[in-house]
Amino acid sequence: MRYGTRTELKRRWTPVGHRPRCRMYIGYDWAYLYAAINPYSGDLFCLLLPYMTKECFAQFLEAFQGHIGQRKTLLILDKATNHQAAEGTDSTITLAHLPTACPELNPAERFFQELRKQLANQVFLDLQQVEEKIIQLLQPYWQNPKALVQLCRYPFMNTS
Repeated sequence: MRYGTRTELKRRWTPVGHRPRCRMYIGYDWAYLYAAINPYSGDLFCLLLPYMTKECFAQFLEAFQGHIGQRKTLLILDKATNHQAAEGTDSTITLAHLPTACPELNPAERFFQELRKQLANQVFLDLQQVEEKIIQLLQPYWQNPKALVQLCRYPFMNTS
């Protein structure tokens, strides 16, 4: 998920005929939240990285490998260019790609959608402020994994 200092303006409730005024900042600094979610257990692993590149994705995979240890894991990805770089990963992580242009199949997209809602209509002057807010928004999911299961486990996912 890309995040940055540009204010995302979303809908607001106002009286009929009243045009809402909101503070905004048009910034051009951004970075990326990499996340791996287990929709069955609610396990969430996140990394804030500066770019969406093959090198950053390799760094994420290395850190994720440390998080899961020796457990065999299936990591489902979209077909972003930087995700294609890891095809030759020699570890306990098996990579699988979703069909092109099908974000509705990716549980992480639902999670990112919720984070974006909570970041909307706020002014951030630098990336550090955004990252502090993101970390604050992630805390409830780490403390209550069931909330993440409820959010990301789609009905078409079965346990067999």
